[in-house]
Formats: sequence, C-alpha cells, structure tokens
Amino acid sequence: MKTILVPLIGQHDLENPLEVERFALAAGFDLARRFGAHVKVVSLIDRPSSSSRNWPIWWPRGGAGELLDWIDEVSEQRRKHAVAQYNAIVSSQDPQPLQTESPTPGFTANFSEQVGEVVTMLGPICRLSDLIVTSAADTDWLVPFSPLVEHILCDAGKPLLVVPKNSAGVIGENVAVAWDGSAASARAAAAALPFLRLAREITVFTCDELGKADVDPADMVAYLAWHGLDARSARIKDAGQRPGPAIIDAALEQNCDLVVLGAGLHSRAHRLVFGSMTEYVVDKPRIAALLVP
Repeated sequence: MKTILVPLIGQHDLENPLEVERFALAAGFDLARRFGAHVKVVSLIDRPSSSSRNWPIWWPRGGAGELLDWIDEVSEQRRKHAVAQYNAIVSSQDPQPLQTESPTPGFTANFSEQVGEVVTMLGPICRLSDLIVTSAADTDWLVPFSPLVEHILCDAGKPLLVVPKNSAGVIGENVAVAWDGSAASARAAAAALPFLRLAREITVFTCDELGKADVDPADMVAYLAWHGLDARSARIKDAGQRPGPAIIDAALEQNCDLVVLGAGLHSRAHRLVFGSMTEYVVDKPRIAALLVP
C-alpha cells in the first residue's frame, strides 16, 4: 500500500461545511502514516457555469441567472473549504508528512485541484491509486448509491474505503471479513491483506441464507493462515435477516471497526428480492467498509 487517494467533491453538512469529508481525510492520513505511504488529496471542482454576467443583455432571465451565480458562489466556497480541510489535517499530524508530489519513501502528502466534470475525472484519478478513501454521505439519493461511490466502484477498479460520519479511533484494528465463497469476496480478502497484517483481530463471517450452509468460513481462515494471519470464524445462522444487516450486526457485536466485502452493483429487481450488502453498508453506514469491485 503506497498511494492513498482522498477525493474531495464538496459533499458536506450545510451547517458545518468542514465536517463530513473531514472523516475521510483523517482516515486517509492515519492509514498513510501506518503504511508509510503517500496520501494524495484532490479537490475536484465542477467546471464553472456560464455566469449570467456573460449573457446577452436581451436574454430573458427568469431567475436562471441568479441560480447560476449562486452555483458559482457555492463552488468557490467548496474550493476554499477543501484547502482549509487539507491544511487543518496536515497541521494536526505528528509526525508531519513530507509534502511532495515525487515518489519518496515514508509518510508523504500533497494537495491538488482539478477542474472539470467530477464524474468524468474520478475514474482516471482513482485508477492510479492503491486505495481510495471517502466519507459516507448523509444525503438520501434517489439512486441506489451516492454518485461518488457508484462511479468509483464502476470506473476505478480499486478498493474503496467508505468512512461513516462521526467515525472515531483507528480503522482496521478489529476487522470483519464477509465471506460467501464468491469470486468477489475472494478478491476483497486478497485486496485487504495490507489491512489484515496490521489488525489485532480478524473474524471471518458467513451468513446462512435461506437455509443454505454450503460456505465454510474455515476455508477463508485457512487461506489467511498461509499469509501468516491468525483469524477466527463465525457462522451466522439464518435469523430472518438479509446478509447485510446480519453481518454488520454481528461485526458490531464483536467490536469490529472495519468490514471487508466484495462490492457488487445489482439490478433493481435483484435488490428488491435479495437485497444488496454493498448498498446496505453504504446507505446505512454504521461501520467503516472496504469495498472491492
């Protein structure tokens, strides 16, 4: 784990603009310090709208001009918030990271801004990082996932750490690995190895769905043992819950601070019938989640 990306897109609590993305920054810097890695903070700024000041004088406005001017004003506020957040988190670090863009051993950091369409910029930026860290949003989106999470999972192909609001303490000391025997959960466990090597406790959880009990958590425990990791297993019996809530409830009972799972984007019909663990941990964030597409 050598490069950690924290993209800032300006999602925030209107009453406290510096609050929400602060948790992603804190987690990103903490992990960079523990891994001896570089944390890259990128402020993604939407391309400025066509201000009403540039419109022909004969153009009928009807309030649209005021709206565009307000969007420009808020975009500038978001840009300033991102700079302030970065400066605040850097000044709070002990030891201080070396601020550089060049590959350098140890704990380093840098800040940059990119202007354009956020969803277009996300993929190329994220693909060149080992880990992406973002804060869970409070917004109730009309789509299954927040736009930021969805585009990262679809376009980046890299592990994504989603940090819940009001997250406190170190992430990754007590780790839950969600195992269902699938290729996605196998990829997730392999991608999580850097985290697991730093963990004090590891628990592999499986959930018996609709009476099915053909997945043995001991198989994943044995796989981790080949990597020198001591993990225990826990099988969750069918308790009338879908796997997402069942595994998260069990992980929190074990005081886990991170859950590792293979991320999947399912059709609406699939989600209505079977549920989606990825959607559950993102939309109802109660624990930090490492999502691996």
